[in-house]
Amino acid sequence: MGKAIRKPAAALCILLAAAQIMSSCSGAETPQDSTSADTSDTTEAVVETLASGVPDGTAFNGEVIRILNAPSQSPELLSADETNGDVLNDSVYKRNTDVMEKLDVSLEFINSNYQEILNTITNSVQADNDEYDVITSCQFQLIKLLAQGMFLDISDAPYIDISKPWWPETYINNVNLGRDRRYFVTGDITLQYLRWISSCYFNKQVYENIHGDPSEMFQLVYDGKWTYDKLNELTKDIYEDLDASGKADEGDMLGYALNTMAGGDSLFYNSGAVLTTFDSKGLPELSIYNEKNVNIMEKFNDLFYANPSVWIVPATWSVINGDVTKKFAQDQMLFMFAYFFTADYLRDMNSDYGVIPYPKYDENTEDYRALIHNDVALFCLPVTCQKYDTVCAVLEEMAYQGYCTTTPTYYESVLKNKYVRGDLDEASQMIDFIHDRTYTETVYVYASQLSNAGYIQRTIAEKSSVDIASLYAANEKSYQTALDTLIEKYTALEN
Repeated sequence: MGKAIRKPAAALCILLAAAQIMSSCSGAETPQDSTSADTSDTTEAVVETLASGVPDGTAFNGEVIRILNAPSQSPELLSADETNGDVLNDSVYKRNTDVMEKLDVSLEFINSNYQEILNTITNSVQADNDEYDVITSCQFQLIKLLAQGMFLDISDAPYIDISKPWWPETYINNVNLGRDRRYFVTGDITLQYLRWISSCYFNKQVYENIHGDPSEMFQLVYDGKWTYDKLNELTKDIYEDLDASGKADEGDMLGYALNTMAGGDSLFYNSGAVLTTFDSKGLPELSIYNEKNVNIMEKFNDLFYANPSVWIVPATWSVINGDVTKKFAQDQMLFMFAYFFTADYLRDMNSDYGVIPYPKYDENTEDYRALIHNDVALFCLPVTCQKYDTVCAVLEEMAYQGYCTTTPTYYESVLKNKYVRGDLDEASQMIDFIHDRTYTETVYVYASQLSNAGYIQRTIAEKSSVDIASLYAANEKSYQTALDTLIEKYTALEN
């Protein structure tokens, strides 16, 4: 049974202090003047601009909303059921109680195992069991059930407007299979969204020892010059075979570490590669083999095998969060390709580090991206849901309150202050910059359902020499057949 969080006798919906709101809302396109300013005159306008999609006075007579919560990371990041003095936990608790107070509902979180979520949902729906009102779990799991008709289309949902800043519109569009329907949403409704954002860490001490002022890295990003070529240029001469093993490994001085799966995915898609287009009906089409993508794939492969300073590691969390972070913290690696949550493993690091986006392919690539790992939590409604309007109001209010409370707390008290080392203003602006560029690719999201079309970069990363034309030719038919089959099932859905 889930543990219900009951409404407090009196809870106020207190918006974030104006300075935090402005920090959360600002899109740091370029470095901003960090001089503090009196925001009192703008607070009222900001609050009005950021109004929730749920009108004041909307109430649901104490309805209980049951949320099946099965993330890959800590469930309390969504379902904190009491205060415990931890600033992040307490902000989640406050967000949830504020939602309940405003809407006159009670939230019951039923924490479950993401590895069992497919069976849990399937058994519940097939039994026509109205036991869950909303489901949240890992993206890579939930998408497997879409074509089986397990979820409700919420594209016309009341209260929810994905153009609002607490809903990442581009990401939501791309995580849904077609643009004609919407089954999944995510965003500031969950800290899982923030924590799984891809980001590149650089060791400031190593940079200073080799190249000079580490602030140059931030300026490279803002100038649009942080590219595949620049990564290679900054690292190609770093390698030192400290353990005399004759190969780049954990005993050496390194430029960066890569794995051929999740880390390679982010390095590839963040470069600017586009493998999915959409037809006039809003349905996806494959656009894998073209000149731009082939050029990216070739240089992507070079980053694994043509640079002597790269350490290729197994794609296991024990290595990624253990051996790699340890190497980085020991000042023996310049760059570390990881996620926002990776900062958790750098608490004891002595040297300062910076956080920047992954590099683009080249300077002509329009902008940076921040791919989100497919462990990110999505939200959806099972077809058995009987409280459609209420659930939609809860999702909207949770996202809105998250935007105003939990997201800024994560930024200000955890990511920016607690973990980031060095100039805080400089770091804060860059973290905002990365957050505003979250991205995913539809063919990547549904790769497991598309004969691994969205994982072509993994095959390319696994071999030092790859004939991309032959690789694509050998798989084109299976890719297209898988997509045709998935779309046929998808278009046949009745909800």
